Amino acid sequence: MPRAAQLLVSRTAKPDIPAHWSLYIPYSLSSPLTSSQETGKLIHVVGSPLHGFTLEFKAPYIPSEDSIKRVPFPLYIIRDEHVKDTEYYITNDGSKKTVVLGTDLEGYEDDLERIAMNVEAPGRMKGWNPLVPAKVGDKNCQWWMRNYIDALVSEGIIGEDVYSNLAKIPETWGQFQETA
Repeated sequence: MPRAAQLLVSRTAKPDIPAHWSLYIPYSLSSPLTSSQETGKLIHVVGSPLHGFTLEFKAPYIPSEDSIKRVPFPLYIIRDEHVKDTEYYITNDGSKKTVVLGTDLEGYEDDLERIAMNVEAPGRMKGWNPLVPAKVGDKNCQWWMRNYIDALVSEGIIGEDVYSNLAKIPETWGQFQETA
């Protein structure tokens, strides 16, 4: 059964600062790993302009149990053949984890993870000043997510009509408040 992928938007400290974007893919309802209707996997980059960003996978992930509240926006329907419901990840040292950085991962589970691992996360922003607010368009999680979506389109995992849904997603928390 196809999966209704969502882009999750997280609140930021100030309304004009870029919001955090994450990709959420629900598990199949028939999966033995589904503990609720909202169990799935989260793919995003975490970090800051000062330290750079790193790819992170979380699975199983249940949005309502996360201390970070994320607002869902429909993104695209993804076919089952590209997604594997994951109980845990095996790290480079052989341990099993439900949250893992891409750099610590032994391998990937599915096409979505394979492609994510091939999209470079933004590094440290040279000359970044913490006193100057971040702007939309900076190399951050949104920049990475757009590149990731471009790669998914390029590989034929999703179609180009994803961009019409992406254009509706707020880039700042202030934009979200304006549309609410």
